[in-house]
Amino acid sequence: MKLYLNTHYLTLNTTGGKAIASFECADEAALLAQLEAITHEYPASALDEALVYLAESDSPANLEAALADIMPFRTFYARRRYPWLLGDLEQHVQMHFQPIVDFSQNGKIFGYEALCRLRDPDGHLLNGEEAFQLARQVRRTMELDIVCQRLALAGKANSIAKGIPVFVNVLPQTIMRDDWLPPLLENLTRLGIEQRDVVVEIVESEDVSPELLAKYCDIIRTHGLRIALDDMGSGFNGLRALAAVRADFIKIDRAIVHEAQGSRVRTVLLEAIISMAQRLGCTVVAEGLERVEDITYCQDLGLTYAQGYYFAKPQQKPVSTVNSLPTRDESHRSHIPDEFRITEYVTRGMTMDVNTPIDQARRTFLEFPDVAMAVVLDGQRPIGLLKRGKAFSYRNLALSNYCDPLPRMVTNRMPTSMLARGLYLERGEVEPWVMVHEDGTYIGILQPLEILSQLISRKTSTGSLHPLSQLTTGPTLRQSLDVSLRNNPTTELVYIDLDHFKAYNDRYGFIRGDAMIRLLSEIVRQEFQGRVGMLVGHIGGDDFVLILDHYDPDLPQTLLSVIHHFQTLAIHLYDESDLQRGFFTTEDGKEHPVASVSIAVVNGKQGRLSNSVAAAERAATLKKIGKSNIGSIIVVEDEPPQLILPETEDYSDWQGRALEALRSLLAWHRSEDAHCLDSCFSEYPFFEVVFELDDKGVQRYPNWINPNMYGKIKAGGAGVDRSPQAYANVVLQSLKPYISSIYLSTATEDFCLTVSLPMLDDNGRLTGILVADISIAAMAMLSST
Repeated sequence: MKLYLNTHYLTLNTTGGKAIASFECADEAALLAQLEAITHEYPASALDEALVYLAESDSPANLEAALADIMPFRTFYARRRYPWLLGDLEQHVQMHFQPIVDFSQNGKIFGYEALCRLRDPDGHLLNGEEAFQLARQVRRTMELDIVCQRLALAGKANSIAKGIPVFVNVLPQTIMRDDWLPPLLENLTRLGIEQRDVVVEIVESEDVSPELLAKYCDIIRTHGLRIALDDMGSGFNGLRALAAVRADFIKIDRAIVHEAQGSRVRTVLLEAIISMAQRLGCTVVAEGLERVEDITYCQDLGLTYAQGYYFAKPQQKPVSTVNSLPTRDESHRSHIPDEFRITEYVTRGMTMDVNTPIDQARRTFLEFPDVAMAVVLDGQRPIGLLKRGKAFSYRNLALSNYCDPLPRMVTNRMPTSMLARGLYLERGEVEPWVMVHEDGTYIGILQPLEILSQLISRKTSTGSLHPLSQLTTGPTLRQSLDVSLRNNPTTELVYIDLDHFKAYNDRYGFIRGDAMIRLLSEIVRQEFQGRVGMLVGHIGGDDFVLILDHYDPDLPQTLLSVIHHFQTLAIHLYDESDLQRGFFTTEDGKEHPVASVSIAVVNGKQGRLSNSVAAAERAATLKKIGKSNIGSIIVVEDEPPQLILPETEDYSDWQGRALEALRSLLAWHRSEDAHCLDSCFSEYPFFEVVFELDDKGVQRYPNWINPNMYGKIKAGGAGVDRSPQAYANVVLQSLKPYISSIYLSTATEDFCLTVSLPMLDDNGRLTGILVADISIAAMAMLSST
């Protein structure tokens, strides 16, 4: 029997036009030889577009059947060349596992990535890229993908301990099949694998809609699995995909990480990806690390997780140990351009050995009366703080019994980004931070206030917006003030600051202090937004300024509104006991009023203002008058100065409006559809996220997220027990609405509060709880409505 390769359907650009070639082949071996010859004779680009047809005669008897047998040349060739790919793929697939290490745990194994390997009948082992390239040619990528996932989970169940995640590669087209997820979940149950131990790693394969992919990822996340984006920075997984999918992990492509230290382009791209990932709450994994320099560079950038041949090569049996992290020295030190040097602000401080007798420690404190505390060392390693007051207590025990725990330790190589995040998220009382070398030996102490001041100063010296309030600041603000004073004789300046702010910081800590500054800035922004001829600026700390290039007769009334709204909202920043008393007490025994603001209006009635310095001096005089009064006050420049006091406690009912808006959502259809409340967020834009609990405090459905918050707040949450949280516990016990204090959200890195509402049936029985988060900016908007 003769076989023909009829290339009547094979379009080849041989001479600029279409050509039809035919080859007569005696048998299968001759056919394979001819196919090999064609691959060498014609351009690869032409073969990629070519079609072939194999006929047993010159003219097929059944044209319809002949047309059905036409296929791409690459597919035809691969099926003839690798017929074993058309059989049971599982007998050819091996899964190899490569560890992912945790820098913060001294290189401890965090998890494993399952990698495909394909062994052909000749014993050659193909890597994943080669395997899927062949599978694509024979149109079996989906089958190979499923087999790899099945074997990866089997490897996890047999060889990887519980609690250690496995990253399982999945093609986007597989994820978007409706029949893919249920069998996977059934397999997890059968193998006894916790859903959280599986990270679905979406591999780069083809250009798909990030928004469509995100929809399927949200469904996956509702079942407790986590999501990773592979090869970030190359191929199709770009920043748009990162923003849409909101992955738990992103893996940065080796091509970007490798030798990034010596490449300005790669460095900029790497820093951009890391910055965006941090804003979206994604954890970054650096791939392909082989050189010591690349490892130290990733560490200095603040990355936590990495994988690569330096640590271990992929193995069929997961390795239990990896190569140790490289020793850090200046030859491998990556120098990231940064004007800020944390070591410049370290002081040695007073130290004492843990074996020092307590009497000697007391004598030392008496010798140095200005020293408030000492760092206690065990050898060269800090183990605690000894405060002056405790050292003089009546007991006479070993020194270690008087020690307080170390508040926080940082290394001398901590990047500025991580330092700033620590200042905002982990600050407590005003206690020094202890700096150590990477081996844990003592260097000295840092004062958080000083570091924060330096970071803000550095930021304001190069930018025009204050990092906390996002209002105009620094040289831009001073220049705007001077220009307005020079060009407009009627310029009015309003200086606003918080009363007893330092005492508030001492009493409640810096996070609440930052929240108070943000709150006042949002109220001022809300009251004056959209007005012509006005600029709102943030001088620094708790001082704000308004620049009006004209006289405004309604200004005092607007400023009274600022005071009223601040008093209404600031109650969420104080303890209930302080609110009931109307004042709070600091450690020195002094009493300070709750939620008061002093405002000074400089309007030129005591002479024309020459520049910003003169204006500030006039404002200081007016503020001094205001500070002599208890409570909020407005002092207007005049002869004599005019004092304006709030006549009534005109508190807005913003809480009632927020709860009423939340109550109206009870009439909306709520379901597992992550977008079922999208239209309600248009009506109530102040809600950042809404979710529902059952009558036991367990979340019913995934989070419903305001579309404006996509990428900042994660989807999922269904099935999580929220009953220990105050917003659930209080409602479960009281069956009444609940409004929290203001707190710093780790998801959005912004200040917000939580409101919750009981859902009752006709008999008054609790059927569920509806919960929503409101940002501090939205609070100001609701208050001024």
